[in-house]
Amino acid sequence: MSNLKNYKHYVSEQSSFENNGASSSPAWMKEMRKSALTVFAEKGFPTTHEEDWKYTNISPIANADFTYAAENTSQKVSTDELKNFMIEGTKQHTLVFVDGHLSKELSDLAGLPKSIIVKNFNDALKSHSPVIREHLTKYIDAANSSFAAFNTAFMHDGAFILIPENTSVEDPIHCIFVSTKSQSSQLAVHLRNLFIVEKKASASIAVSYRSTGDNTNLTNVVTEIVAKEGSRLEIVKIQKESDRTFHVDNFRAHQFGACSVNVFSLALGSAIARNDMSIIIDGEAADCNLNGLYITAGEQLIDHHTFMHHIHPNCPSHELFKGILHGNSRAVFNGKVYVNPEAQKTDSKQTNRNLLLSDTAIVDTKPELEIFADDVKCTHGAAVGGMNESHAFYLKSRGIGEENTRGILTVGFAAEVTGKIVNRAVRHHVDAMVVDHLREKLGNTGLPDIVHD
Repeated sequence: MSNLKNYKHYVSEQSSFENNGASSSPAWMKEMRKSALTVFAEKGFPTTHEEDWKYTNISPIANADFTYAAENTSQKVSTDELKNFMIEGTKQHTLVFVDGHLSKELSDLAGLPKSIIVKNFNDALKSHSPVIREHLTKYIDAANSSFAAFNTAFMHDGAFILIPENTSVEDPIHCIFVSTKSQSSQLAVHLRNLFIVEKKASASIAVSYRSTGDNTNLTNVVTEIVAKEGSRLEIVKIQKESDRTFHVDNFRAHQFGACSVNVFSLALGSAIARNDMSIIIDGEAADCNLNGLYITAGEQLIDHHTFMHHIHPNCPSHELFKGILHGNSRAVFNGKVYVNPEAQKTDSKQTNRNLLLSDTAIVDTKPELEIFADDVKCTHGAAVGGMNESHAFYLKSRGIGEENTRGILTVGFAAEVTGKIVNRAVRHHVDAMVVDHLREKLGNTGLPDIVHD
């Protein structure tokens, strides 16, 4: 039986959404949304009685009556505010959304090669409906995910990127999703992203989720990614919304033979953030790197669930997630690597490390391996602890004070994983964000910058 207490509210919201903002959608999409609403009504929101959610209590989300963020109620974002979210040192191609709706005034795709398609999802339906229909919902199982079903029931806009065969884009494509403060209600922003990288194509994509106010909105995202044979793709997700927001992201990537996919997740904001990240390695000689950094403070809860599925032989994968926790915050990491019987010669390494900066911070970590092939090299491990005292002693013995010692070691702990980002400009952007965030949360303005090169 569903635990959805506010079922009538969301049915009413969805009906209004269908008759107004989404009325121009094709019939097949309307049917898709209708089916998803039925699934969401049956499943309701997940509870701590479910294994995958036992450490993450989302009752503040389940008990709220979120209102769909209609386009005409979107707040304005100034160009000065947007500058704070931009990646310096590169000519990025930007697609900007405010409360889930495209802002043409703030977006800038000048200089983007004409063969590369970067559009908002709603407009792409008019020009690329066949390719969207081919891939949409093929990589996310909404029937087994409440939030994915919730998203699908309200899906309308988001980012659509198509990198054609044998093409590449040098500068990063930057999708910026800005959440604003509503004066009347808590907004639900349902973003649907679809990224397709064709054979032997390459691209770097940054996806930023930011806030302009101290809002309590829900950002509910589904991102589906296809990386075809011989392609090269890097995706960097940056999440720094208000510490009062709620953020749920279902990230699904499907990669084919001889392609390379690098994914990095930076999680800093939100009261509760949940990242479900799944990568299917469906082709021989494909490689994947999945890395992330989460920093929590106060009463924050940030949860990462990752899944790496090896289907074919000779595919390496590496996963490193690190957490820095302060105050009464909590983090959850659950990572699984699954190796099919046919996936011989798999080389997979999964690591989770957590640095506790207070006695009241909590981490629940569970790395997992399920291996059904006999000729593989797979390792996994997790570590939770405080500052390394021998490292601290080394710095103190050279005249560095207690506070600066802690700061240097904390920044160095983060730098190992941010160094996994390939695109130099994006890496510098993430490094600066991490240090600024640590300076704010730890109250230590003397923290050193991260320098990789």
